[in-house]
Amino acid sequence: MSIPEWYTGSDLTGKVAAGIEETIENMDEHQAGEEDILLLRDLLAIEDEVNWKAFLLSLLGTIQYDMGDSDAASGVLEDALSSYKPYLPSFDGVLSVYCQAAYTAGVLLFETERYEEAVPCLLRCLPYLHEVYDNAYVGDIYTLLNICLGMIDDMTGSLIFAEAAVFSRNSDCESLENMMVAYFNVGEQAKAIEVFHILSERCQDCDHFERILDFARSNLGETGVVN
Repeated sequence: MSIPEWYTGSDLTGKVAAGIEETIENMDEHQAGEEDILLLRDLLAIEDEVNWKAFLLSLLGTIQYDMGDSDAASGVLEDALSSYKPYLPSFDGVLSVYCQAAYTAGVLLFETERYEEAVPCLLRCLPYLHEVYDNAYVGDIYTLLNICLGMIDDMTGSLIFAEAAVFSRNSDCESLENMMVAYFNVGEQAKAIEVFHILSERCQDCDHFERILDFARSNLGETGVVN
């Protein structure tokens, strides 16, 4: 069994590389399940290189998350992220899965309202954004950081990522709403009102526009839709 060039781990039999290819193919087709988890556990017993071992753990935790087993996924992803060694040459080969694990761990913690714990996971993604993420992921990461930092009262940090999300997400309604709130939270009332006016022009048909109006009436002194 030949060893593909992308694999720089310790297994010289080809089993780990072949197992990784099979698992990722199943994940891409949204068909990964218990058989893949069992396969990954077998591969973990073979692999000795630290970053590739963390890579396998990351795949395992991501599959558990996708299957709805958040408790198990949380522990596995935490172990994976703490195991990576970015200073080793092998890190380049596992970077995309490292970033996916950090993102998934951040989303999981966000969903369980553990905002303070989610922030470092999401921040892990930032140095490598343009190496491994497309624009949709970039905007989502900025939005999650905007919300998490706001929830732990880091309003300045929240605003920074609110502005970045608006830029990355092409000023969609959700990111504009978050930026309006972020400006209000740091006392920039005039900018918050300007953003509300933009929302009123663009987003009257969105599902949550009534929530936007309620916020503007309660906090910005706006009485209704701007014509």
